[in-house]
Amino acid sequence: MRRFSQEWFDALSRCRFAAQWPDWSGPRAAPVMPWITAPIHPYLRQAFDHMGEVLELNPGDWLYPHVQVRSYMLVEAGLTGRIVATADGQSGAGAMALSTPMRNAAGNLNWLTHRSAIGRYQALSHVRLREIPHSEALAFLMQADKDFYLALYAQMELINLSDRFGFAILALLPAIDRFKALLTAWSLFYGEVSEGPRGLRIRVPIPGRKNHIAQVIRTSSVTLDGILRELKTAENWEREGDFVTFNASTLQSVHEWMRHAEGKDAYLARPARVEDMLLAAQAEAAEIIH
Repeated sequence: MRRFSQEWFDALSRCRFAAQWPDWSGPRAAPVMPWITAPIHPYLRQAFDHMGEVLELNPGDWLYPHVQVRSYMLVEAGLTGRIVATADGQSGAGAMALSTPMRNAAGNLNWLTHRSAIGRYQALSHVRLREIPHSEALAFLMQADKDFYLALYAQMELINLSDRFGFAILALLPAIDRFKALLTAWSLFYGEVSEGPRGLRIRVPIPGRKNHIAQVIRTSSVTLDGILRELKTAENWEREGDFVTFNASTLQSVHEWMRHAEGKDAYLARPARVEDMLLAAQAEAAEIIH
């Protein structure tokens, strides 16, 4: 498999929404998205920096040689997949969420109960991780202060809400809208918005190889090829290396579905226009950089 470009790795390492949160609800300009969560809270990242052992894996490597998960893992570079159940011996498309730098790769589901997480965790690119055994994490937590507890609990909620959104989209939306939902999530965290001849355009690093994308949105490669052909015709979809550019308006219909799903009185409601959400995300990143 061809290695992703350095530009792709650099794009995934951007620090959007990685700053201190204004409160325990998380970053204000980052609504809950399917299949990818907001970066973990700085308090939690500090624990990984202090305690985590560095691991480097190649594409296709399993994060654990066994099914049982016995540690927390944080992504420092690259892309990993959180696969529902096992990928072996199953018919049809699987289901997978994504973890990018500064996100939890594994370990949040069973660190107290130690029960099976009925899943596997795989490197989708070359990755660098930090790992903390569950036993060490528990010992650290017993001495942590209140803010660390709150940050951990809030992060667990954000992960659970993202997973719930993802499963709802898989259950309720057709394949093309599932793909647009993935693009919406990816654009929030990694999209660069600019003015085009027919409105705003979004440039994003590709969210994995084609087989990865098909697994996230639970569809066949044949169906995904048809979706891509339709987008190229209708939305001026342009591929350049490990990046794609397309019209922001492509995402409006699924953005409205997400907004409706959360309800009109939702706390931190999404703006009516997807362009406004993406511009706010881009502005948040610019404030951190400068």
